[in-house]
Amino acid sequence: MTSVPLPFAAVRLAAVVALAAAAAGCSTTPGLTAPAAKAPAPAPAPAPAAAAAPATRTDTGTLPFATMKGALTEQGGTLDPFAYSEKPGDAQLGKLSVADGVAQVTGVIWPQKGSTWAGVALSVNAGAAGKTVDLSGYKSVTLQLAGNLPSLRLRIMGADKVVRDSGCYPIVMQPVTTELREYTIELSRFAPEGYCGGNARSIAATQPAVATVEVADAKVSGARRDVAFRVGRIVFNR
Repeated sequence: MTSVPLPFAAVRLAAVVALAAAAAGCSTTPGLTAPAAKAPAPAPAPAPAAAAAPATRTDTGTLPFATMKGALTEQGGTLDPFAYSEKPGDAQLGKLSVADGVAQVTGVIWPQKGSTWAGVALSVNAGAAGKTVDLSGYKSVTLQLAGNLPSLRLRIMGADKVVRDSGCYPIVMQPVTTELREYTIELSRFAPEGYCGGNARSIAATQPAVATVEVADAKVSGARRDVAFRVGRIVFNR
């Protein structure tokens, strides 16, 4: 059977009728009635505005320089243990281990070749190579220390390679015990060693760009000596 197309006028009239029926809410399909439109739901009442959180003071007058955590500090700095001696081989590094926020360094100082100076040390760095921290205005440093020698040498260092290699950033000798304890040391106690001459850096000249806090067992005796010391968190105080 062949379908016969409706004349254009008839198609147009059917469309008009359908539109009119839709506008009147009627169905153009026999037997169906368009459902009544639902009334819109009332808008929910606005939630009460949250109270503003009180401001928290973050400037406590301290600057955490290093909190030991594995091979890095929580601040992103590296822990670099090393041994040094006047004659090669008279000091040897053992190992570095970190547990419960405390780094331990071991080694041996044995001046068989006649070294008059030697040591086993740990460099605690502010961050990646070259990063420094401005400690201008800070008055003291607090750190946790322990060792099997009555004192450890502390050195605060900048990034100048010549001064670092000559050992001429300022130092202080800090008495310690075998039990881990916290010590607060005035920065005014730090001073360069007497041999430094023109390479000497005062603590005031070092503070604007501090790269490293170094802890060392630097005691040389005639016999073999096993070295073991521990370093915990390091904080600078205003």
